[in-house]
Amino acid sequence: MNGHLDKVKARIPHREPFLFVDRILEQAEGRIVTERTVRADEPQFQGHYPGSPLMPGVLLCEACFQTGAMLLSGAGAPPADVLRAPRPQTGPGVSIRSRGRLPHWEREGGTYFVTWRLADSLPAKVRDQIARERDDIVLTAKHLKRDLTAAERERLEALHTEKIEALLNAGYGECHLKRVDCAAVVADTLLKFDGQRYDLHAWCVMPNHVHVVFQARPGCALADILHSWKSFTAKACNKLLGRTGTFWMDESFDRLIRDETEFGRFVEYTLQNPVAAGLSGWKWVGTGSAGEAPASPTAAGGAPASPTAAGGAPASRRKPVLTRILEAKFRGMVAPGDVLRVEVEQEEKMGDAFVMNGKVSCAGKNVLRVKFIVAMIEI
Repeated sequence: MNGHLDKVKARIPHREPFLFVDRILEQAEGRIVTERTVRADEPQFQGHYPGSPLMPGVLLCEACFQTGAMLLSGAGAPPADVLRAPRPQTGPGVSIRSRGRLPHWEREGGTYFVTWRLADSLPAKVRDQIARERDDIVLTAKHLKRDLTAAERERLEALHTEKIEALLNAGYGECHLKRVDCAAVVADTLLKFDGQRYDLHAWCVMPNHVHVVFQARPGCALADILHSWKSFTAKACNKLLGRTGTFWMDESFDRLIRDETEFGRFVEYTLQNPVAAGLSGWKWVGTGSAGEAPASPTAAGGAPASPTAAGGAPASRRKPVLTRILEAKFRGMVAPGDVLRVEVEQEEKMGDAFVMNGKVSCAGKNVLRVKFIVAMIEI
């Protein structure tokens, strides 16, 4: 439950006891389905028919609104399941190469999740400790003259995702990519050959590291793409900063994505990384040619785009707000213990307002249909 609820809270600002969505079941363009388990300890039941509690109709409407708000919300890009997933990375053709400490799984036209970080993004003591543990896993397999086991590969990934990511999100080091000009250099570099050498699915430039999910074009190797990204951006950012020396850590983390489940997980992780790190209004995140709604942080001609939304209001302050219920039809009662399925579809867009249709069902029976308007306003 907690993992699902965290994803909900990353989309909308509502919190208990006025949060009426537990999890996202599915989402496509213009449509979202969520679920809600009605619990007996919720505060509204203390005064709404005590002894024979019923869920107030207005809160069923609120569940529809919050679901609709999630359809409009996000980190500047559609969620993972709206994006076109690549073909599964299974079958022959997978090769294992070593470019330093870690083995790297690659294949022609493979789809990858990659992370690289600034040279000072981890304390030296922690970096050395993690390196020793990684080396021990790899050297043990080499000593026994065998490939890494599935458990060993999972442990290597856990060292990255559990330890390193937590430290990266804490913002250790000088965090050069907090500077707009440096972040723009990295973002523009990722987008420059999108659709030519590779197809971007998701990317995020954080203050001290970068995440990218992409599919390499035939004839374009993972190592060459990463070298191009890191080499050009290191030189350009050092020039902007008036410094010399190592900019990026030599070793990068990469994972060959093998199926659509992994693909969705890594795309969502990438797009939600600013939220997880507590970066409000962070604009250096988006999709590319492989997504339904490409998002570039730069305007035509390469100039940084203005961090404002339509009407000149800062994008980080524009939120979806229910402005009017047009029609509501109640067809049943909801009691504690019931599991609600909430389905919302976008019907029409009118400037900054959206007309939406909501439906709440319980055990396969419709209990509410509602039409409402949500507007994106500055709050």
